[in-house]
Amino acid sequence: MMTASGVAGGLVDRFVMVAPTTAEPISLGMRTNDDDWTITSGVGRTALLVALGRALESRRSDALIDDPFAEKFVAAAGEPDLLPDAIGESARDNPAMARMLDFLVDMMAARTLRIDEAVVDANTERCRQVVILASGLDARAARLPWAPGTAVFEVDQPAVVAFKDTVLAAEGAASTSTRVGCDLRDDWLTALREEGLSETEPTIWLAEGLLPYLRGADQQRLLSTISSSAPVGSVLVFDTAPAGTELSGFDTDATVDFGVDVADLLFESSEFDAQTCLTDQGWQVTGDSIADILAAHGRGDDRDDAPTAMARAVCLSTAYRAR
Repeated sequence: MMTASGVAGGLVDRFVMVAPTTAEPISLGMRTNDDDWTITSGVGRTALLVALGRALESRRSDALIDDPFAEKFVAAAGEPDLLPDAIGESARDNPAMARMLDFLVDMMAARTLRIDEAVVDANTERCRQVVILASGLDARAARLPWAPGTAVFEVDQPAVVAFKDTVLAAEGAASTSTRVGCDLRDDWLTALREEGLSETEPTIWLAEGLLPYLRGADQQRLLSTISSSAPVGSVLVFDTAPAGTELSGFDTDATVDFGVDVADLLFESSEFDAQTCLTDQGWQVTGDSIADILAAHGRGDDRDDAPTAMARAVCLSTAYRAR
């Protein structure tokens, strides 16, 4: 289990407000280009659900991950119905909600574990620069054992980044990242360059839970932008579903209990294939489904329902820039 011990010192923690631009905008799922959202609404609320899943997993005696900050984020959001104890009680008499909660916890456990492993391995071997796109309530900058001299950049909406910064500071966490408060619909690459991103250094690019919100054309634009700035030796970690996958059949009433409608926020069917796109741009891509990762850790699930189908379809991939 990875801990915050061993985090490299000397990294400067800054929160950078970036003026919006209109360069190469992308669309994030059902959101418009002029909406305003916070940690408790819209897509921002999904960050709370991710934190909730990590918090509940971390409580398990057989936990696959240990995120000591996840529950702190949920508590600080001021949403008592989403606190781990409260959500567990609500699910007792709601089978559909209980199933969705189980799925959320398993999904976050598998996703977080595999990404942590890939990031730490690449950081230990060669990459001393990390970019976390749409970082949400990702606490890896504070909890992973970074190699000395590692520079971590976190990019997300200013309000979300500021919320996370406040919670971590209250917990006395050793924050080691450069916070870039920039919407991915704006010119985030220029913002990163201005804050010190080196495009000649092998870099770990992390796009956790991001591609599912993008239409095919926007996925291609994002991956091409990353490829343009990632030299040989770089690593990209991401999750997606195969082209043409239809992920439907969820009980939306259950997900509304979480304060978000899964029909608006989960994968849209797309003919775009992220793995093929990256392979064509010089990346070597490997991956496993969420279901396979869980099965490898004794959590196989043979139920014939929509959550199990999604776990089988969603792939957690690691791409290595070979040329």
